[in-house]
Amino acid sequence: MIIGIVLFVVSVVTAVFGFYQEFSANEAMASFKNYIPAKCKVIRDGKEMEVLTEDIVVGDIVVITMGMRVPADMRVIECSNLYVDHSCLTGESMELERLTDHVEDKPLEAKNLMFYGTLVKSGAGKGVALKVGDRTFMGLIAKVMTDTEVTETTLGIELKHFIHIIAMLATGYGVTFFIIGIILKLPWIYNFIFMIGIIVANVPEGLLATITVGLALTAKKMADKNVLVKKLECVETLGSTSCICSDKTGTLTQNKMTVVSCYI
Repeated sequence: MIIGIVLFVVSVVTAVFGFYQEFSANEAMASFKNYIPAKCKVIRDGKEMEVLTEDIVVGDIVVITMGMRVPADMRVIECSNLYVDHSCLTGESMELERLTDHVEDKPLEAKNLMFYGTLVKSGAGKGVALKVGDRTFMGLIAKVMTDTEVTETTLGIELKHFIHIIAMLATGYGVTFFIIGIILKLPWIYNFIFMIGIIVANVPEGLLATITVGLALTAKKMADKNVLVKKLECVETLGSTSCICSDKTGTLTQNKMTVVSCYI
């Protein structure tokens, strides 16, 4: 009864902490919705109107103003001192000038194109919507991210392997002694209880608590250093990582020049 109560408490604590971690991560991921402008002005049939971003269609002429998020991939047809921030696509935060007559083979380098989700830093103009929704450059990136196969963590693989071994050994021992008891003509209820006792004794009940506490403490330390852990099992995988490939601007740096040392 005591072991059962302890395991129940550990399971509840594990579930609550896991929910908290995932909820915090989802809240952070939800902030990316700020990239999506709610409404914008377009010209249809010669008339200017305000529409929801998801209602924009290919061929709409979108009115571009300073401070707006570009609502679709578009070609610039009018511009006045127009500069955009492509950091959400390329990681580079330098403002890029947009022109009407600059064409390149590579879309990201073409100055007459604007992409969904990028920020208009200054100027104004108009653009023709070329691609919308999932067909945009940002949409293709999102599709690649969602289509990525989910692989099991290193800790999950090791735990599953360990549990299989323990389960086979515990069951094997229990069945073996049950058969020995039958051969010795002991009462079958006595043999059955003895078999259950052997199986339970060989299963490490404290394994769940030990792993959960270890991962939780590590996740808490990482959270204090502004590292977001979406799943507790990822903590062990991150600790086993020898090489991390990451974007620089906005991820490792803040794009703010700061004086570190001064030599006179």
